[in-house]
Amino acid sequence: MANNSATNIDWNEFRRQFEQFGKSSKSPASSPDQTGNPAGYDLSSLQTQIGTAQQKLDSAQGALKNYYTTRYDQEYSTQGLGEMKNKIANLDSRIATEKGTRDESISKTRRNPYYSAATITGESSEIERLANSTINNYVDERNSLAGQYNTTLDEVTKKVAAETGEKEREVDELKYNLANLTKQLGDYKDTLRTELDHESDEQHWEMEFMLKLQEADQRAKEASNGGGGNSTAGERFSARIGQGLEPDPSLRATAERLISQGIDDPTRLGYSGDLAVQLESEIAYLRKQSPEKASAPAKASGTTAESTFRREVRDAWKEGYNAEQLKQVYGSVQFTDSKKSAAEIIDDEWRIKTAGGVGGFLGRLFRIGV
Repeated sequence: MANNSATNIDWNEFRRQFEQFGKSSKSPASSPDQTGNPAGYDLSSLQTQIGTAQQKLDSAQGALKNYYTTRYDQEYSTQGLGEMKNKIANLDSRIATEKGTRDESISKTRRNPYYSAATITGESSEIERLANSTINNYVDERNSLAGQYNTTLDEVTKKVAAETGEKEREVDELKYNLANLTKQLGDYKDTLRTELDHESDEQHWEMEFMLKLQEADQRAKEASNGGGGNSTAGERFSARIGQGLEPDPSLRATAERLISQGIDDPTRLGYSGDLAVQLESEIAYLRKQSPEKASAPAKASGTTAESTFRREVRDAWKEGYNAEQLKQVYGSVQFTDSKKSAAEIIDDEWRIKTAGGVGGFLGRLFRIGV
């Protein structure tokens, strides 16, 4: 099959005619091989491998796009977390109703003008005992379900993060493979140049002309594929940052997901090495492009444990947020084990963080993350 590139050059036909043209002037000892390629290289095969590698990379990047969100929603539904959350809300409603009924019954008993003090005391105690028994059963059931919900949610989050990490590593490996093949193409060109030095003057112009056409063909291919050249992924990454361009558009979806979670340091979710550095650079670029996203973490709501929320607040201190910013973000958060509001806990953590003197130092000493 003809190998038509972006420059519309049919290399198979070109080589065939080129070989016929050069038979009268090339000796067998000086000819690279029967296909016109330097010894040890198969240009057609190499170009095919580069095209295949690019297709695989494009496919892997497409599969990675929105992968985390889709898999998270699937696991959330499969594990029945939505149903658990509804049951917890229903139990909270029952508890509130039972408390209201209890208090109303005790109030009516105390207002009964025909009851003696002893009767009121006895009746009130019995109403409270029976109501509290029912309420405590609901509370135990609710707390057990909330614990199961939080444990399952944590497992789902870790599982999806691990799967996403595998997809991201697959993309990195494909990028590396493509860069390696591109380097082989560069080595091929260098070898061809070396052989030009040993050609006779009559043959020199022929091979130089072939080399220039191949270079033009490869530049056109690189332009149509978005660039790439012979540089490594790290060199292209550094060059894009130096030019003020987006560091790695293929990581945009992952970076946006981390930003939506209020995370600037990818290592907090297990990313490491070059991938963590690239993600951090992509996050910084996206925040610079959208300054409004950099002023505060993502809006948060729902129900959580007080200890978990306090750790989130302490992590936010490390990223430079202040108490007023966090109040705006976490104002609607509720707690499974505390009657405090989110604003009260944020103020308490801010007081601990900014307290002076020995007392303030000791208060922070035994609190992780302050």
